[in-house]
Amino acid sequence: MIGVRCQVSGVRFQVSGVRNLTGLTRPTSLTCLIKTNNNNNYMKKLIFSALVATALFVSSCGKDDDNGGGSTSLNGDWYLYNIYNDPNGYGSRWTNPNSCAEKTYWSISDKKIKHEWYYSKGSECKHTPKYYDYTATNGVFDMTVADDSPNERKGGKTSIKYEIKDKELILRFKNIRQQDEIQVLRKKGVDYSSLDPFVGYWQMTKATVGQTEAIVQEGKCLNGEVVASSFGFTLYLKAPDKSGQCQNNITTYKWVKEGGKYYDITDPQNKEELALVFSENNTKLSYSTPSDNGLVTIYLTKAR
Repeated sequence: MIGVRCQVSGVRFQVSGVRNLTGLTRPTSLTCLIKTNNNNNYMKKLIFSALVATALFVSSCGKDDDNGGGSTSLNGDWYLYNIYNDPNGYGSRWTNPNSCAEKTYWSISDKKIKHEWYYSKGSECKHTPKYYDYTATNGVFDMTVADDSPNERKGGKTSIKYEIKDKELILRFKNIRQQDEIQVLRKKGVDYSSLDPFVGYWQMTKATVGQTEAIVQEGKCLNGEVVASSFGFTLYLKAPDKSGQCQNNITTYKWVKEGGKYYDITDPQNKEELALVFSENNTKLSYSTPSDNGLVTIYLTKAR
């Protein structure tokens, strides 16, 4: 399963500074990125198991739409919940919006979309609203910058693919850097408690390898987070390598739930079960995978 990104291309590590170009939150404990090949499930499991195992040994030493959303109306205010993009050229991953970006929302009426966009620039939270006239056909918003738009060239055109899945609005488009981006939006006033319990933001609390246990502590080289949408998730993992050097690894997966079980379908030809176990009313989560040093298990608590 799982991985946080300095970058593993093959097995070569590259460390680079990170710029937050989107106003989105990266885990604050991640000071470098390991970029990993997401098409190699075997390599990902080796990296995950090795990092966690080594860490433990070191530490112990209006309109309706039927796209899966039933009768959920498009009309209303939709707030940014999480996002999938490549903020710094080290590969796409799922992230949570930070305190500035989470103010972003799309206000949709019968004929107009108002995109109230907030993003971080230095220490400032910038607000750049953009208004569009639009039509919605076959899962596509065809949008024209409205005459009353405070920003953007009037009359400019763009298109965004959309679908409603489990009452969430999913937008797919090219961002300002011409990268493929997915935004998951939630409608103000709607109850989302019926979504799969895996969806959300999880923080690692401890890990075990066999009988050895390590607790996540601030300032120590052991930490992990999971950002999960309804169809993909990213695991951020910080742990020392065999030489004791602290490394960060980010790995992104596609997942599906079938017959009450979770599966990694990142590689459609190599579908693997994910050993996820929920407890305490779905607020606690554990994930286990075998390693040369024994069974590796990480424990997480739901934060969002």
